[in-house]
Parts: sequence; C-alpha cells; structure tokens
Amino acid sequence: MKVADKRETVRERRWRDFFAARNFRRAVQIFALLLYLVLFFAAVYPLKVPIPPDSFLRLSLLNDFSAMLSSRAVIVQLLPWALIVLVATLILGRVFCGWVCPLGTLIDITDRFFEKRVRRPLMRERRWRNFKFHLLAFVAVAALFGVQIAFLLDPIALLTRTLTLAFFPALQLGYQLLGARLPLIGDWFGQHLGWIFPESTIHFRMGLVAFVIFALIIAANALSPRFWCRNLCPLGALLGLLSKFAILRKRVSEECGKCRICSSLCRMQAIDNNTIRTNPVECILCMSCVATCPTKAIRYGLHFGDSAPEKWAREIPERQPQLVRRRLVFAGLAGLAWASLARTSAGAELSVSQMPVSSPFLLRPPGSLPESDFLSRCVRCSMCMKVCPTGGLQPAIAEAGLEGFWTPILVPRMGECAPECTACGQVCPTQAIQPFNTEEKAWLYIGTAVIDRSLCLVWNAQKQCLVCDEVCTYRAIEWQIIDGVAYPIVNDQICVGCGLCEARCPVQPQAAIRVYSFGDKRSWSREKQKKWRKMAKRKGVTLEELLQKGEIQWR
Repeated sequence: MKVADKRETVRERRWRDFFAARNFRRAVQIFALLLYLVLFFAAVYPLKVPIPPDSFLRLSLLNDFSAMLSSRAVIVQLLPWALIVLVATLILGRVFCGWVCPLGTLIDITDRFFEKRVRRPLMRERRWRNFKFHLLAFVAVAALFGVQIAFLLDPIALLTRTLTLAFFPALQLGYQLLGARLPLIGDWFGQHLGWIFPESTIHFRMGLVAFVIFALIIAANALSPRFWCRNLCPLGALLGLLSKFAILRKRVSEECGKCRICSSLCRMQAIDNNTIRTNPVECILCMSCVATCPTKAIRYGLHFGDSAPEKWAREIPERQPQLVRRRLVFAGLAGLAWASLARTSAGAELSVSQMPVSSPFLLRPPGSLPESDFLSRCVRCSMCMKVCPTGGLQPAIAEAGLEGFWTPILVPRMGECAPECTACGQVCPTQAIQPFNTEEKAWLYIGTAVIDRSLCLVWNAQKQCLVCDEVCTYRAIEWQIIDGVAYPIVNDQICVGCGLCEARCPVQPQAAIRVYSFGDKRSWSREKQKKWRKMAKRKGVTLEELLQKGEIQWR
C-alpha cells in the first residue's frame, strides 16, 4: 500500500511540475503563434515549406465539422487533423483554446494594454456566456441544410482572412516604401525576407471590413478579458462541450482556504466565485489558478470514473452550463432561416453548366468544385487569395449572392490566373479547390473571353493591335478575314478564361476583351473537359499564317 501511495505521489508531482508553471504554457502559445505566422507568410508561389500552410485551418474542428456536414461528405484531407483535435480535447479538455489558438494568443497579448489603461468592472456576464452555444447551434443547423456559415465566426478562418485582406497589403506597401526611402535596410530586407511578397502590388476588396471585425474582437477586451473566447466563439463552444468528457480534471485538496484568488484571476470565469466550482466547458487550462494558489491546493490529474487519489478527498464538484432550450431552438430556427435566404438569393440557372450564379463575372479559381459543392466547402479563409501571385483572386461581394459572400473569384483586371501557378489548389484546407497541375490548366474551363467590338481597337478603329494574341498562353485568339481585313476572334473551345488578355488589354478603363462565366465547365469531370479541349476546332487563321501571307505586319 505504501509503495502504491509513493508511486501515486511521484505521478502527481510530475503532473504538477508539468502544468504548474504558466511560463511553459505561454512559451507554447508564442511558439504556436509564430508557427502560424511563418506558415502564413510562407504561403507564396511556388510553395516550398514542408508543412502545409493551411495546417491551423485544418485543426479548426468547427471548420472541419461544418464543411463535412454542409457538403454531406467525409473530406479525407481534414479527417486526420480533426481526429487529432478531437482526441486531444477528450483527454485534456479545451486545451486548444488556451495553448494553440493564434487568435486567443493575440487576445491575451493585447489584453495587457487594456489591463493598464482601462478600468474594467468585474463582469460575470451571465447573460452572454451561453451566447456562443446559440451561435454554434446557428452554424450547425445552417450546415445541416447545406449552407456554410462557420466562416463568419471561426477564429482561425477569421484571423487568416484579416491578415490576408487587411494586413498583408499594408505590409507590402510598407516594404516598398522602406526600400525606396531606406535603400540599405530595404536591400537587406529584400535579400532575406523579400520573397514573402509577390512582385505585383496586391490590393484586396473588403479589407477594411475584415479589419473592423478583427478590431472589434480585440476591443471587446475593454469589457472583460477574453470576451470573445468566453461569449462569442462557436469553436470554443464546440470544444467546451467535448471537454465535459475529458479525463484530465482539476482537483482541490483539503488545504484550500477558500481565499477565492483563483476565481478572481480566472480569465474565462470558469471558477464560480461563491462555491469555487469549476466549469470544464469554460476552462482552457491556462494554469493561472495553479500558479496563484497560495496553499498549492489546486492540481490537475487524470481522472477515470470515480477513482481518485486519497490526497484529493475534497474534490470540488463541477458546475455545468445551464442552457435554455427555448433559446437553442430559436438559434436553430435562425440557422434554418439563413440557409433558406442564402439559397434563394443565389441567382438564376446558367444554361451551359446548370449552376446558380448571380453575376456574369463569377469566375472561380481553376480546379474549383461545382458551385453548390464549392459553396458548401469553402470556409472563406482567403488562403487562395494570399498565395495568388498576381492578386487576381478577390473576395466576392455580390457576384455569388448572399451564400457566396467572401468566396474567392477571379477579377482579371486586377490580376490574371498565371498559367504556371497551381498554388490555390495546394493551400485550400477543405479542397473546395481541387489540386491540379500546370498541364491540366489547359482544360480547366473557368470562363470564356469575349471581345467587345465597340471598344476593340481593331474592330472599332481598324488599328493594328495584337496584345491579346501575343499574351494568350493557350493560343485561343484567332483571326477572321472580313473584306480583306483581319479581325481577332476568340475560340471558345480553347479559351479557359484565365483573364490574361483582359489584364493586358490597353483599352481603359474597361477592357475591350472581358472574361465571362458562361464558359464555366466545372460541373464536367476533368476527363470530359480534356476531351472537349482535344475536339477544339479552328474558326479562323492564326497570327503566324497571316504573317506568312503578309496580310499584317509587326510595328
């Protein structure tokens, strides 16, 4: 018996030494944040990092859960990552929020500012605490009816989108100004870290909106510490519900004097001030209670069933969250209403591809799934926009209706789809954009270019302009002889809609050749698109043939 007690004491001491020091947790937090930032900035074409740049997005159980539920499919790429977080939560509890989540770490860092400059009242926030569960029900019901809405509130997708749309263009501008005004520092930075910025200047729509949402989350710290994590984060709600079954539990020994220091310092308000009971749904294992307990009465240890060490005879019962069924039902009905509204505002049916669109300029990245599947999987993380070397991928505003808000679309006037780039298919965490290679891009049809004859310099003014033919990688521009004059036309069986011609067209402000979505063939299999490309027939003579005949000449 004494030997068993001694072994138990050694095991307890190991757990105490491992968890008692908050500095270790903070070190893990900083490491996770730095790793997240390194992977984010390393998402540059061509990808060279051994770790997937979207690793943290795959670790978000809310992203994984909503994408699989809304798409009615098991996404193999996400499954191992989801299982890792699921098992870790069932063993350790809500450890992801307190140790790994980069947004939670940024909230903790910025909270230091509010601690020193803002006098915050001791808010118990009983009215707000369960709101995150209502948001989780809203997201789950919408996903159940096939509409993806987790992107608005998932912390990893939200932070990635903010960095992409708001901060990354600002950092690139600062780098350009630094190189222009401070040549020595700019040259050093360009030599060592300049590879993280693309050569072309990047601009994103909706960057201000993304920044305002992020700023409001940080500013909520003025109300109370970790206001977002405690009250609004649906990922935290999902992990918290799973934490009820965790085998790592907090225990309090007989040495506790009920000084209530632990409850007053708990950032998540997981410890009740009156009974000192701990809510495992709210506890993120920050270890502040262990480090600040004057009598060292608080410990963490594994708990299987009803067995507990004799030393922990005075185990504090856990307080469970009190959820109002009526409010959960109301949140679920709100999710159903959102799903119905989003689906009905999608737009009209496109006759060629039979996909709902609301704009003729709805150009998806190459390799994208058919529209309905794409919308149900895309988590609007903006990683594809971040890695795009030309800045042509932009967040959708109204092009895809309400359901497609913030999804990626190609805006050729801002940047074409580079023929050699395959990065967007490599960084998509949910495979809404399927991986592809450069050879396949020749038959991944995302749209069709159309020449506006009222603007084209050749058709309208009979001037010699060969720009669209010169830049077309896929040789989709052909020439038609009319009354002895050569005019450019587009072979829609060859044109894939990359937008290179629209991006380079000299006509301003609107290009004389524009890419439209009616050539989108994402609903076809890749094999069928490949056969369509092989069956392409010429509609006119090529530029080389005209040059050989001497009918047109280079200037």
